[in-house]
Amino acid sequence: MKDTIKNIIFDFGGVVFQIDEKRTLKAFSQLLGISTDEVARYCFGDQTFLDLECGKISGEDFIQYICSKSTKPITKEQALEAWNAILIGYKPEHVPLLLALKKKYRTFLLSNTNEIHTNLFPEIARRQHLPINSNFDLFEKVWYSNEVGMRKPNLELFEFALRDGGLKAEETLFVDDLEVNIAAAATLGIRVQQITPQRGILELFSEWV
Repeated sequence: MKDTIKNIIFDFGGVVFQIDEKRTLKAFSQLLGISTDEVARYCFGDQTFLDLECGKISGEDFIQYICSKSTKPITKEQALEAWNAILIGYKPEHVPLLLALKKKYRTFLLSNTNEIHTNLFPEIARRQHLPINSNFDLFEKVWYSNEVGMRKPNLELFEFALRDGGLKAEETLFVDDLEVNIAAAATLGIRVQQITPQRGILELFSEWV
């Protein structure tokens, strides 16, 4: 495959960056005094969350919304800490791989995320003493859903990425950990590769650099 690929689009959470949704579910369940099922609905499953990831509401608006679901008084700071519990950090070994790939291919980041978390990525990189200032050092372009106003698996987002990057679908590989996103990209003729716990980007690209 690598002989026909000129461009690689990476997902972020679960591919480049380690996340654990269960940590946020547990933290909010304890903080708000509601079940993890209710937390999942409020934090990841309703329109307010989608609006956050598409930049239609601010991070502050979202935190206020979450606080309103609490059965007891909580502070915005406590809610933010619980929301950010999902973020584990970069795998340090991913950074040199991505920097090496960037020298040989046009590489991009396409992530469903929100302004609260995007503001933290540079700080996390510094805290881990990585040789980057932000994700913009790892990729030619970074497309965050909250900044472009669309999220995966919306086909319009993939079409936008192809146009904005000046990319041909058949020369582009999209790497994601979610089947729904992989399937969407494939309908446009984009080459795809799903990341699994057993086969991450280190294994996938070991012979590409």
